[in-house]
Amino acid sequence: MSELPTLIILAESESRHLADGPHLASTTTAPSLLAGLDTVHHTIRKGLASGLQVLLVAPPMVAAQAHHLLPADRIILLPESHAPSIAASNDQMALGVAIAVISSARSPGWLLLPGDMPLLQADTLKTMGQAVTQESLVFPEYRHRRGHPVGFSAEFYSELIRLQRERDLQRLLAQYPARGVEVDDAGILMTQDTHSSLALFRTVLQGHAGLSAQH
Repeated sequence: MSELPTLIILAESESRHLADGPHLASTTTAPSLLAGLDTVHHTIRKGLASGLQVLLVAPPMVAAQAHHLLPADRIILLPESHAPSIAASNDQMALGVAIAVISSARSPGWLLLPGDMPLLQADTLKTMGQAVTQESLVFPEYRHRRGHPVGFSAEFYSELIRLQRERDLQRLLAQYPARGVEVDDAGILMTQDTHSSLALFRTVLQGHAGLSAQH
């Protein structure tokens, strides 16, 4: 196994943001697209600063803009769609997680982090990386509020690689109890987008009965 867990950053298709704003020109210079890419880049940089292995799961447009930060073998491509349904987007994201886990099979664990959380501290990622090598399923807490990333130990490998849909991830998280790790970092709660399909996928990782804090 490699020494450090793997951070899997999940990025949404920016075409959804463009579709949500009918008056925005559908170009690579659209303000919402640039803002979204900048947010993902900041999140990637936090991941790299943590010292963890970093994988990006992203559609082609976002992935193409991340090659100056990550080599090609660290980027998992999602299919691009101009108007994906939220359900389809989240299913693609779950499948992307499975592919990322397969590509890092020797990792001692995986942290799943939405790509729109650039205020998260690198030290928090280090802390969660350590926690996932000691506990099966973990999540950070700030003042008793649950945040991201969610961490899976290596014992979940065989189940993570079988993810095909959002509901597969929901079932997995609901099936096992998780341990909360207290951190002094409000960034685990702060996201840049609360209305996208990524925001809803975040609730899959966060808002379920399986993540009951154990201390």
